[in-house]
Amino acid sequence: MNYKILKLDFTTAIHFGSGGLEKTENVLGVDTIFSALFIESLKYGNSDDFLKSFKEGKLKISNAFPYIKGEYYLPKPIIRLDNDADGDSVIKKALKKLKYIPISRFDSFIKGKLDIKKESDLFGDNFGESTLVEKVAMQTADEDKFNNLYAVEVFKYKRGSGLYFFVGYEDDGDFETVYKLMESISYTGLGGKISAGYGKFRLSVDTPSKDIVKNFENIGNYKDIMSLSICLPREEELEDSLTEASYTVVKKSGFVASSNYAKTFRKKKDIYMLEVGSVYKNTFKGDIYDVSETNTGAHPVYRYGIPFFMGVR
Repeated sequence: MNYKILKLDFTTAIHFGSGGLEKTENVLGVDTIFSALFIESLKYGNSDDFLKSFKEGKLKISNAFPYIKGEYYLPKPIIRLDNDADGDSVIKKALKKLKYIPISRFDSFIKGKLDIKKESDLFGDNFGESTLVEKVAMQTADEDKFNNLYAVEVFKYKRGSGLYFFVGYEDDGDFETVYKLMESISYTGLGGKISAGYGKFRLSVDTPSKDIVKNFENIGNYKDIMSLSICLPREEELEDSLTEASYTVVKKSGFVASSNYAKTFRKKKDIYMLEVGSVYKNTFKGDIYDVSETNTGAHPVYRYGIPFFMGVR
């Protein structure tokens, strides 16, 4: 399989939903990226081929993670290190706060040799800042203006910082499709409140290092593997995939983003998934799950649940 990095340099602030307008995330789940790509593919009439490539394992994508000044970051694996500094409260607090590890220092982290406090401060100082912005809702003539005020939390990446995600592909045409769809999305915006101008970005391509590709390709040489995407094993894979695994379960819900789905906003079916950074002993395929309401929408609504494995130890 071939691998590329799609790099998102945001030109506006972003609002990535986390359950309400007054709170934003600063990274993107693979399910949100896939949903945006699939909705965009519907506009171009190639959604069936697009979905088929993922289903057949010829194409896969990861969550979107931070980059800072040319340094790509990976999620902190849900794994216990040999020297978690149990007696040092400062290090323990910094380790809990630290969510992402630079790829260039990932091995040092696994070996317990990373300066956790320094790394946590470096990330916090250089990634970006969130702000609460007041907005005014549309109103009728007899409504009090002050009753239509609401707040939206947005995040602004600092210069030289943003998000990226991995694309694994067998056919060059599949990568070109993903690139063109993301390029189209870059003009309209990604995430929530794009009607207010949030979420626009410049798109570029990079090639991952040979070392990180080895981590993707040589899974059998590792006793611990991590998924770089939020995922969900198929029912028949569930027992084997969770054997001796270290994982976090997260509930995914929300509303259908497609304006063509129905005349009114419709909720997606709730689904429980395994959080990015979960660590496993055994691989699994996962799937793309239909979370639309039965027989009520114009098209299926999918939740991406295919893992993107890398070896960690």
